[in-house]
Amino acid sequence: MLSISLVNLKPGTGKTTSAVWLAHAFHARGLRVLLVDADPAASALRWSDLADGFPFRVAGLPVKDIHRRIPDVAGGMDVTIVDVPQIEDHAGIARSAMRWAGELILPVAPAGVELDRMAPIRGEIDDLEAVRPDGARSSVLLNRVVSGASSGPMARRVLTAQGHGVLSTTVPRLELYAQSFGAPVNATGTAYDELATELLARDGGSR
Repeated sequence: MLSISLVNLKPGTGKTTSAVWLAHAFHARGLRVLLVDADPAASALRWSDLADGFPFRVAGLPVKDIHRRIPDVAGGMDVTIVDVPQIEDHAGIARSAMRWAGELILPVAPAGVELDRMAPIRGEIDDLEAVRPDGARSSVLLNRVVSGASSGPMARRVLTAQGHGVLSTTVPRLELYAQSFGAPVNATGTAYDELATELLARDGGSR
């Protein structure tokens, strides 16, 4: 099973949007997908309700021992994605979800304030290294990137110099994503479709 947690220090970084769109991209490939909403705000669950349901399983699990409970609900899944609450307000839940995931994805916009938050996030990841799965990874997803602007490549250089792995896929700043909350999603041919391809390739397979 591909196990993914989307995490960041603060809210408003695109974790829920990325989790939902990525789940749809995997589902469109015929994979069995579980989306876990670990945020007490339950934004992913609310989105599913407003969209008259997602075409894959969605579960709410905003608990501090999520790493122990997920195996009970994720049996038979090809991909499980966790929408993780911000570390600064829900550290117990976030750390548990980070501990479980084989693939941590950190959505980050190419802006100074967001790049400045990366040092404490790196510290959180390092603190959990000993209890994470063998071969576990963490990667930055550059999000809300303005096409043709220098900020995207600059952020990639800065993050790489800081020792972060940065995914090749970037998510452009588009109304398609920014205004998608509560609406049905078609991820085919989008940046999240590209991201699914990249993650599957890193995991040793593609569909």
